Amino acid sequence: MPEYLNQLLADSATALVNESFTGVSAPWWWERRLGGGIEVCQEFDPGAASREISAKTGSEVSRVRLAIAEELGLEDAEPVVLTFEIAGETETGQVARMLTERSAEPEGLAAGLYRRIEELVRAG
Repeated sequence: MPEYLNQLLADSATALVNESFTGVSAPWWWERRLGGGIEVCQEFDPGAASREISAKTGSEVSRVRLAIAEELGLEDAEPVVLTFEIAGETETGQVARMLTERSAEPEGLAAGLYRRIEELVRAG
């Protein structure tokens, strides 16, 4: 019989998240949602990302910062929280796979954003 996320007690849910969402360099945490789901939250610091992408692409930090601000609709360079939610009706094996996929790169939930910004600044 399959086990679902909403059937897990706190310790089991914590173990599942901590064992599956690994390798992310940014600060992150998770919260339990109504219905037994979870929400993974990760800090995205536009300033730090600008410097990292600038070093990787050779673009000016200010240009990268502007691209990030435009992509996210930010008015300042304050950190923002990226989130990813998994419904409580999800089988625990699928939860583990989803968390592993989203933490496969050090950028974690921001990996796609990093790639989009890199493409934007390289394209000019």
